[in-house]
Amino acid sequence: MPRYLSVLLITLVVAGNTSSAHQGERVCTPEQWEAVVVGKVAEQSQGKFYIIDVVGKAAADYGRGVIGLSESVFSQGQYVGSYLYLNTKSASYLADVVNKNCQKLPPVTVEQPCSDSSWLTYRTSWLVGGTQWSDTYQHNNGSSKTTFTIMRDNFAMISENVEHVIGGVPQLVTLQYGNMTKGITDPSIFNIPSYCNI
Repeated sequence: MPRYLSVLLITLVVAGNTSSAHQGERVCTPEQWEAVVVGKVAEQSQGKFYIIDVVGKAAADYGRGVIGLSESVFSQGQYVGSYLYLNTKSASYLADVVNKNCQKLPPVTVEQPCSDSSWLTYRTSWLVGGTQWSDTYQHNNGSSKTTFTIMRDNFAMISENVEHVIGGVPQLVTLQYGNMTKGITDPSIFNIPSYCNI
């Protein structure tokens, strides 16, 4: 399975772990949410520069401790494949939906991000559309640096940038979240595919 897909897993899980620039009342990302995700993964390896495009849907249910990402991947405008990343309390799965291959990975703890989460460092604020504020935070985890931009009023994720090194190869992952809604309209994103019974 391509290395850049593993990067997306890490990115999504880190996104599930997100302090507010203002010291007001506590604000949290909705306990359950869905969003459209578009992004790019860039890496330089053996003197070559690679960029892939990602389009998909992400969902989280913090009460159940699950996060899912269903995505289509494109390279130079050509379809590469469709993948599902699912993190549950007992395990994580990376499934190649087209070829029906699956990797079982250790689970990652998923916490509901709130304005009083202690693991983020506030960096700056931006006025969006002249009426709403967004806040940018940074999370450093060893050799990985993640920058999040979130809406201040509802703590909804807007974007995420991850800089890290995987297997000696530097990578940059950028994700944009759109149409984030409360609740789960399609719970099938949390279903473990039958071919993942490893």
